[in-house]
Amino acid sequence: MKKQKILIADDNPHFAKALKFMLLDSFQDQIEEITIVKDGDQCLSELNNKLYDTVFMDINMPTLNGIEATREATQLYRNLVIIAVSFHSEMKYIVQMIEAGARSYIIKDEISKETLDKALAIEYSF
Repeated sequence: MKKQKILIADDNPHFAKALKFMLLDSFQDQIEEITIVKDGDQCLSELNNKLYDTVFMDINMPTLNGIEATREATQLYRNLVIIAVSFHSEMKYIVQMIEAGARSYIIKDEISKETLDKALAIEYSF
C-alpha cells in the first residue's frame, strides 16, 4: 500500500498539532508525511506545490474558508480526498462540505481513532 501524504488545513494550531499526533500515533505505517497550513489560501498554494492524497479541512478559516477551498481543490485535483473537520455539527455545514466535494465529515468534539479510521476507510475504498 502506498504511503499517504496528508495536508491539514486548520487555523487552530493546537487542534492541527493534536490531529497530526493522532494520525501519526494511529496510522504511522500508512503515512509518508503530514503538512499543516492555517487557511484555505495556504492550502491551495500547498496543493499547487506538492501532490497530496488527503486533506483534513476545517470550515472556519481566515482569508478562504474550508467550503470554498474544498470546492476549488476538488475541481483542480480530482483524486484528492478531502475530509472535513469542524466543531459545527449542524446539517447545513455537513451538506455544504459534501456538496463542495468533501468525502467525509468529522465533528471535532467526536474525533477519535475510530472516526479517523472510518474516514480514511472511505478514502481507501475507491
